[in-house]
Amino acid sequence: MSVELLSPAGNLEKLRLALSYGADAAYLGLSDFSLRSNAKNFSEQDLVEVAKLKAETNKRLYCTMNMIFDEEHIAKLKDQLELIKSWPFDAFIISDLGLVPILQDAFGSNVELHLSTQASCTNSYSASVYKKMGFSRIVLGRETPLSDIRKIKDANPDLELEVFVHGAMCMAYSGRCLLSAHLTGRSANQGDCSHTCRWNYRLKEKLSSGDLALEEEQREGVYYP
Repeated sequence: MSVELLSPAGNLEKLRLALSYGADAAYLGLSDFSLRSNAKNFSEQDLVEVAKLKAETNKRLYCTMNMIFDEEHIAKLKDQLELIKSWPFDAFIISDLGLVPILQDAFGSNVELHLSTQASCTNSYSASVYKKMGFSRIVLGRETPLSDIRKIKDANPDLELEVFVHGAMCMAYSGRCLLSAHLTGRSANQGDCSHTCRWNYRLKEKLSSGDLALEEEQREGVYYP
């Protein structure tokens, strides 16, 4: 069994650094479909340089499309499939199962699919179901303990498992948080999380002794819930 060190790459500079300093692979997002909507991400203008880096390093590149797609995003994806085919991607990281037939039709039934942590796969039975659907790798939910990771691998020995070893933890299961959308109108599930769970709040009585609420520190008089 081998271990792959995978690094995020939010732009060309970060991709160069990741591939130059030991990463075996990198994942990067295209502007319209990544959960890092506020990052620079990659555009058609970067294609030549990305292809050059891929050829020089022979490292693997994964395309993240791990947001929750609505009809508008699905239509946009279909319109861009021919362009996406020109990118040197080795696999696609997705969480929305509707993308499975779309990518298989476009890239062939053997297209390499990785299930994003946004799908919150945390047990061996779910992992087995995803494998049958065509996924070769599961990026496990960040909440999964080591003991469960071992059980998932024992039950699915041919399935690749990926885990985060560095980065921010979310207070909710990935892909299931509506806090940002509720408080700011910015959807965490479509790449625009405002990180409201990290704001400072005060706990105080809102109306009566039996009615407690969280008040935002920066906006006095704004309460949650």
